[in-house]
Amino acid sequence: MQLGFIGVGNIGTPMCRHLIEAGHEVLVYDVNPAHVARMVSLGAQAGESPRAIAQACNIVFSSLPGPREIELVALGANGIADAARPGLIYVDLSTNAPTVARRLCAALAAKGVIMLDAPVSGGVAGAEQGTLAVMVGGDAQAFTTCKPLLQHIGTNVFRVGDSGSGCVVKLVNNMLAFVNATAAYEGMLLGVKAGVDPQMIHDIVQASSGASSAMRAFPNKIFAGDFSPGFMIDLAHKDLRLALELGDELSVPLLMGSVCINFLREARANGRGGDDLCGLMRQMEEHLNMAVRVPQPNA
Repeated sequence: MQLGFIGVGNIGTPMCRHLIEAGHEVLVYDVNPAHVARMVSLGAQAGESPRAIAQACNIVFSSLPGPREIELVALGANGIADAARPGLIYVDLSTNAPTVARRLCAALAAKGVIMLDAPVSGGVAGAEQGTLAVMVGGDAQAFTTCKPLLQHIGTNVFRVGDSGSGCVVKLVNNMLAFVNATAAYEGMLLGVKAGVDPQMIHDIVQASSGASSAMRAFPNKIFAGDFSPGFMIDLAHKDLRLALELGDELSVPLLMGSVCINFLREARANGRGGDDLCGLMRQMEEHLNMAVRVPQPNA
């Protein structure tokens, strides 16, 4: 089966690679020629545009920065809609606004193209390992067709419901992740400021009711002073902004999310948008003139 993949950046590359390693022929496109060249070196073929990929493939995946880029790929000049390929399935793995996903789904349906919104969770590490969670909204039959392919990308593949519902769950998940991370950083700073060993705090919290995925960032990232990006603050800000916009649309107060986005805004204002999300910890440390580090083995 000829597959297409549009957007092979940090997280798109490993997802696309898993499809190639599973034996599929994959045609790729990215606005960055170096990203395309990297995928060609791994066994993919280069496509000239989203339109060209849609013309040549049965199923097209995309992994893109946000709603604007998704809309350009789907409906823009030389986009998927231009190919007018009835029966094509378009699976968008990006984080998108649910309202945008539904609008694009309807516009593509008029061309005979079925769109699934299928955002993923697990970050670059999960993409590398093929262990992502994939949450899919859209046509049930198309989901059944695509599920075996998605299982090369993630170990947990869910059909959530109708178009846009995958995006809803992704925004809920990410908002919880960012709020939990902010709380974990504050808690760690409180404990260390009070004189307790940070490794001890980490180990006890992870064995107790305060455990969270955010705490997993401490041993290999924060304790080592490594704030290089896995999931950038800029992307976290974008995702949380989309969640808050959804709250506005539905008149749901999101008090914790509203507090958290101000931490992200401050980090971006200080030039740290390209840092990993755990760079928020460094920002909080500077407010207290302290650094929470643990000596690393073989350092």
